[in-house]
Formats: sequence, C-alpha cells, structure tokens
Amino acid sequence: MKKHLLIFLSTLVFVVLFYNQDLGLNLSIFAIFLMLFNFIQKPDLVKDKRALLLASAVLLCSISNAWLISFTTFLAVMVTSFVFRLYCENQKLRLITQAIVFVSNLFAAVVQFFQFNTWLETKKSDKEKLFVKIFSYVLLPFLILGIFFALYVSTSDTLLAWFKRFELDINFYIIFVMMFGFYISFVFWNAKIYEVFETLNHSLKLNFSKESKESQKTTFDFLPIEFEMRSGIITLVCLNMMLLIFIVVFNIEHIQNPAINLRDFSSRIHEQIYSIIGSIVLAMLVILFYFKDTLNFIQNNKYLVFGAKCWVILNAVLVVSAVYQNTIYITNLGLTYKRLGVYMFLILCFYGLHFTFKKIKNKKTNFYLIDKMTWGFFYTLVFCSLINWANFITYYNLSFDETNVEYLEYNFEGNEKRLFDYYKTNDLEIPQYLLDRVNRQKEKSFLSSQLYYKTIDLN
Repeated sequence: MKKHLLIFLSTLVFVVLFYNQDLGLNLSIFAIFLMLFNFIQKPDLVKDKRALLLASAVLLCSISNAWLISFTTFLAVMVTSFVFRLYCENQKLRLITQAIVFVSNLFAAVVQFFQFNTWLETKKSDKEKLFVKIFSYVLLPFLILGIFFALYVSTSDTLLAWFKRFELDINFYIIFVMMFGFYISFVFWNAKIYEVFETLNHSLKLNFSKESKESQKTTFDFLPIEFEMRSGIITLVCLNMMLLIFIVVFNIEHIQNPAINLRDFSSRIHEQIYSIIGSIVLAMLVILFYFKDTLNFIQNNKYLVFGAKCWVILNAVLVVSAVYQNTIYITNLGLTYKRLGVYMFLILCFYGLHFTFKKIKNKKTNFYLIDKMTWGFFYTLVFCSLINWANFITYYNLSFDETNVEYLEYNFEGNEKRLFDYYKTNDLEIPQYLLDRVNRQKEKSFLSSQLYYKTIDLN
C-alpha cells in the first residue's frame, strides 16, 4: 500500500476515533490499526521473530490501555507503536538510534510535508506537473475570483449588506483534530532515517573491532597505559574496601537500631535507598570508564578485572540489602507507587550490574551495556503497563488492621471494585463521590470508555 494512502487512511481513522471523544478505548483501536497496517505493508514481517515480539508488545499494551487507561499505559502504547514502526523501517536500527530518529522526525515533519515527491511517491517531473495543475486549476482562479469578488462587494451596498449578514460556520475543533491526526499519521508512516543517523547507528558496536583490540590508546596523552591500569587497580581496591565496610555498617545499623517512630523510619529509608541507587549508577560509570577500550585487552590486567568483578558483586549485595530494607518499609507502612518504584529501580540496577559483569567477562564495548539498559527500560515500561497497580496496592493495604481508606479512595483510580468489596464485607456505606466517579466513567461513549468500569455492577 502506498505511503500517502496510509497517511490519509490513518488520518481518517484518527478523526473517526477521536473527534468529540475522550482518551480511552480509541487509543488502543488506533494503535492496533497502525500495527496491522504495518504487516499489510510488509507481509514478510510475520517471519521476523523480533517484529512479532514488538507487535505483541503493542497488542498487550493496547489491551491493557483499553481495560484501564493511565499515563503508563498511554506512554507504553505510544512508545511500543513507534519502536515497532521504526523497526519495520530498518531492522538494524538500535533502540537508542530509534529514539533520536523519532525526536528528529517530530520536528522535521514540517519540512518533510513540502517534499511531496517523497511521501506522495512521485517523480520530480510528476511533482512539477502536480504543482502546475494545482496552481493553474485552483490557486490562480481562486486569487483572480477573490480580487473581483472583493471589488464587486465593495461597490454594491446590497451585496455588502448581504455579505456582512453572512456568518461562516466553521467547526475549528474538527479541523484541529484532522490536522493533529494528519501530523501523527505523517510522522508515523513517513519516518525518515537520515544518513547521519545511519552513520551513527553503524558506529554503535557491541563488540570491539580488531583495530581497537590492538591499539594501545590511553585515556590521557600524558598517562602511560601501565600507569592507567595501576590507577584502576588502586581505585577499585579502595572502592571495594570502602563498599564492604559500608555494607556491613548499613546492615548492622538497621538490625541494632530499628526506628520506633515510623515517620523517622520512612525518612531514613528514603534517603538511604536513593543514595544507594545513585551509588550503583556511579559504580557502573566507573566500570565504563576503566573498561571502555584498551584496558580490556592489555596483558596482565587480571587484577584489574578481578577488582572490577568484585566491585560489581558487592554492588549486587548492596542492591539485595536495599530490597530488604524497602520490604521492611512496606511491611510497616504499606504500599505506594513510590515504594513500588523503588523496587523497579533496584531491579533495573541489578539488571544493569548483571550486564556490567558480562561486559567485563566477555570484553564488550560500553555501548553493549547502554544497549542492554535501553531495552531493559523498554520492557520494564511494557511490564508496568500490564498490571493494575492501583488495585494491587489497595488489595495489599486493606489487609492491614489500620488502613487509611480515604487515601486509597482519593489517590488511586482503578481500585473501585476492590473498595466496593471492602465496604460490602464490612457493612459500610459506599461514599457517594466514589459512586459518582464510577457512574461518570460508565456513562462515557464506547470509544471514550475504559472496559474496567463497564464490568462494575453498582446494584
């Protein structure tokens, strides 16, 4: 199917789905529509395992968004759709390059629109003929007619009075929806991968080249490679000793001095866990600095490699300690989005440390770790969009004897069924504002609806 037909068809579908509608089921339908037309445009994608995996991510995120929309599901649908599209355009494109291409196309679309021969897929001569036809059949007659119309109206009181009474009833909202839909469709289907991005993508290697392995290039011109290696060994030995002492002190401190005041406990845990996450990120940067090129292949670097591996392992132990402390925190004070977010970042830290270890062991480039982390963030976003976290948090917190139910009512959406069950089980009256919130969702049109609220029985 021609590119311009896909753009116009997608614009039409966008207008039908989103005109006079709130964001809801329509976003999921639109994303699935775009995904299916990618397969229609390129049927061979059904044989590509990575394409099928990315398409599955689009489908799962769309279903989750249709069930219950949130910022996470909205972001997941948008990200997975464009990642899938750019993969269809160029299977060799790295994820980080895709992000750069996507951002560039958001701005370049304004200029690309006037390059008619590219997205209308016409030859240069056809483009010139098209412009001649538009100019001669539309623009020039319209300009001449406009001049004479203004002249005749200005010289006739009757025509002028009639013209002043005439009101042009234009629906600017539908024009805006059409323009925005065309913009989204244009950016999606007319994804332009410029040569500079292809060059950048080609330079992003997971493995060192033969020249890199044989070179003895140092980080600083004044510092011989042997001294750089010894500097790394001294640094890592000191860091390992410091981190080992910190881990011991950190865990003993929490065992011997548990906070009786929960507010103090909360404040202390927050500060410590954020510091730990920051230190782990810095730890990975230290590894990236020392193992960016030459020191991977220099002779007698076994002590440097051993020190780096110990550093990674100790940081992994620190992650486990932080997970344990966050678990104690949740056991005492219950779940919130922020506390679940701490788990997510700690898991990502552990994931990053795992591939940092593999980078050192298998002598990979720094981009190897960056590539793994970007895909880690991508699949984390997909996973987070598939779960109704509000319902999960509510279920856990209601298991406590003393629970701030009002906090669960006002700060979360998508937990109404769980709250209704709680009120019925405890013979309590359901707050009217909660019923009103559900009714507002149930009364929305089909395209604006969230399927979760359609399943709630208020009788």
